[in-house]
Amino acid sequence: MSYYTLYLHQMITIFLLLSLLEFIVLIGFIFLSLTQIIAVFTTDAPFVSVPDEIDDEIIDNLELAQDSILYDLGCGDAKVLIKAIKKIQGIQAVGVEKSLIPYFLAKFNSRKHNNIQIRREDIFSTDISSATHIFVYLSTKAVNKLFGNIKNQCKKGVRLISCDFELNSISPDKIVELDNSNKRIGKKLFIYTI
Repeated sequence: MSYYTLYLHQMITIFLLLSLLEFIVLIGFIFLSLTQIIAVFTTDAPFVSVPDEIDDEIIDNLELAQDSILYDLGCGDAKVLIKAIKKIQGIQAVGVEKSLIPYFLAKFNSRKHNNIQIRREDIFSTDISSATHIFVYLSTKAVNKLFGNIKNQCKKGVRLISCDFELNSISPDKIVELDNSNKRIGKKLFIYTI
C-alpha cells in the first residue's frame, strides 16, 4: 500500500469519525430541545430565571438565619439557592426541579456546595415539611395549586415568597415593589407567613 493510499484511508477514517461525532451531538441537541419544548406544555411552570438584579432583594426579604432551611420549588438552575448560601452562612438549601435540563444545570451549578441538595421531583408531591423558608417563581396557577401542599406540610411560621404571582386564598403580609431594568419579569415579591 502506498503512502498516498494510507494517508487517504486515514483521512477518510477521521472524516467518518468526525461526522459520527457531529451526528451524535446533533441528536443530543435535538433530544434536549424536545425535552424543553415538551416541558413547556406538560409542566405548570417552564424554566424562566429571575433577573440577576433582584436576587439580593429576594434573599434579604426571605429574612434567613443561620439555622434556616430554604426550599426553592421549581429551582431552575439553583441561582437563588447558591446566592443565599453564600450570603447567609450556615443555612441549608433544597432545590426541587422536575424538568431535566434545569435539573442538570442546578446539579452542576451547586456541585461545590455541600449545603445545597437538588432533587428531581414533582413540586406538588415533594416533602417540604422541614422548610423554614420557601421561594417560588411559578405561574399563578402553579402557586395556587402548590399552596395546599405547603399549608398541609409546613410548620406554622414558614416564610413564603412568591415572585410576581400572588396567592388567591391568603393575603400577603407584605408586597415589595422591585426596581430592576427588566420590566416584564421580577416586578413584585409577595411575602406570606404560613
